[in-house]
Amino acid sequence: MATSGSLPPPPAEPEPWSEKDFTPITVFLRHQIGITLESHRMGLLQARLRSRLQAKSYRSFTQFHEQVLRVDPNGWGAQLLIDLSTVNHTSFFREPAHFTFMTERVATWLKESPSQPVRIWSAGCSSGQEPYSMAMVLLELLGPTVAQKVEIWASDLSLEMLKAAAGAIYTTRDVQGISPPRLRRFFLLGRGPREGSFRVVPEIRDMVRFRHIDLRNPVWPVPGDLPMIFCRNVSIYFSDEERLTLLHRLTQQLRPGGWLVMGNGEILPEVPANLRKHSPSLFQKEG
Repeated sequence: MATSGSLPPPPAEPEPWSEKDFTPITVFLRHQIGITLESHRMGLLQARLRSRLQAKSYRSFTQFHEQVLRVDPNGWGAQLLIDLSTVNHTSFFREPAHFTFMTERVATWLKESPSQPVRIWSAGCSSGQEPYSMAMVLLELLGPTVAQKVEIWASDLSLEMLKAAAGAIYTTRDVQGISPPRLRRFFLLGRGPREGSFRVVPEIRDMVRFRHIDLRNPVWPVPGDLPMIFCRNVSIYFSDEERLTLLHRLTQQLRPGGWLVMGNGEILPEVPANLRKHSPSLFQKEG
């Protein structure tokens, strides 16, 4: 028992790798990076981060927070959290109706203004399957000249994902579900040490421009006045208030009559007044 006037004992250190030990990481994610994860995603991040930190000889989440995140809140530790927490399930030609809709609209725009390039933004492109799928479908349905007329801008918050996307090399598992004709036309089969891998052909890679973009930043280094933006399954990382702010800013990036494509399973409790809903995932800017 402490005697009169003595200092209270220091608070006990949380048990390494426990939920309490992870609490500072949760707070850092929310306030420093702006990422809010559902409980099951937070558990996945916890497991991934623990594995990475143990490989670097860290003994607890608290040690990582005190020695890395507090010392340099914008350094490698923050980028590691971004890379591990924003990895999302993706695949080639996911939600195919969106690509059909995109192609129909692009064909109309090219017919109306044949001398003007069409620019489409894939926001939250992960490891590249979405923007490459866009390019493949456009080339398939509109012919080879579309490669000179359409620019696909693709961005992600994760540098790890962008590096993979720019490399455009995928595993057998990644290309499951792609038809044999598409595999032959749009992928190069790896040889030697690359055997079992598939790389997107240069014609498709050249149609896509990658950028590192945090959608919470005030400046987005992509063209404005866009006719279409894909931002599918990105808002799940935002709180309701942040989600509405994101939608307002995406709408500002669209030209009048432009289209915003969201994920089929995303729940949007509110949308900007100048966005007209055409389906659960397709919204058109008025004007």
